[in-house]
Amino acid sequence: HVPCLPGTRKKTLRAIRRWVNGNNSGNRMFCLLDVAGSGKSTVAKTMADEWKAENRLVARFFFSRDTAETMSTKSFCSTVANTFATHNAIFKASMEQYTKKHPDWQLLPLEEQFEGLVSGPLKKCQQPAILMIDALDECDKEHGVRRTLLETLRSQFHSASLLRIFVTGRPEPDIK
Repeated sequence: HVPCLPGTRKKTLRAIRRWVNGNNSGNRMFCLLDVAGSGKSTVAKTMADEWKAENRLVARFFFSRDTAETMSTKSFCSTVANTFATHNAIFKASMEQYTKKHPDWQLLPLEEQFEGLVSGPLKKCQQPAILMIDALDECDKEHGVRRTLLETLRSQFHSASLLRIFVTGRPEPDIK
């Protein structure tokens, strides 16, 4: 995806910037939901580029119906964790400690993977972080994968107080 053209999506980008820079700890998730082709991923790309330029701890996961791998959560936690780890040594050390302690971590339920690979290391590094989940509606709904992801994010949300989650997708009932 390419970023927004200069001068476009001003209100949306301003709202996202206000949210991510705000001090309201109760509002740590921002959902940009709209119909297909409305530019959600373009907005996400713009914000990801901006946050990276500001040296914020950012991880992005893009779901896609193109392949079984990209519509599944199989690599979700490891992808997110590896991205965060490239920007923070404390996070990386904590994540590596978890994978050494649990060599079969890939077989664990998503919630345990998220706690061990993402929220646990975030607690240890004590750095604000942004998790961007783009095209959440393309995560497999048929086999309960998306429901598991949503339940994991909801249950882990309070344990990672410095984590902000930015989500894009179509406004499907389970996502709303």
